[in-house]
Amino acid sequence: MAARLYWEDIKIGRALETRLLDIDAFSIKRFAEKFDPQPYHLDRDAAKKSLFGRLCASGWHVTAMMMKLISEELIKENIALVGSKNISWLEWYRPVFEDDKISAHAKITDKTDAWGESDCGLIDFEIVVVNQEKQKVMELSAFLLVQRREKEKTSV
Repeated sequence: MAARLYWEDIKIGRALETRLLDIDAFSIKRFAEKFDPQPYHLDRDAAKKSLFGRLCASGWHVTAMMMKLISEELIKENIALVGSKNISWLEWYRPVFEDDKISAHAKITDKTDAWGESDCGLIDFEIVVVNQEKQKVMELSAFLLVQRREKEKTSV
């Protein structure tokens, strides 16, 4: 496993590329049943009659799948992630349909102190999610809390 990376170790401009994730009808319907029960997420016939024309994933489902993909990369890179602080903006551009594949591409665009968080710093991630045809399906800016390296304790 790679050495643990703390806030101080992370460089602006660092990029992460995720694997492709297959989207299937079962997961679209299962998420929609629990969290976004719109007909075009639940039923192929209703989806055909909608403006989407096909069964498509909820935008919130796509966002959750993006988080899974990004989290896998942060874990693989051994980044000392504490959690998400906020999303400054998010935009969905096109639907994600069953049988699509998505991946996420993230770039660290800034690093700042986390106000009120002495043991963490913030990194600003610009994240783009694309489908198998490299079409942008969503984009967001997220601030993530990353642990600072523990300061050496000095004896008195």
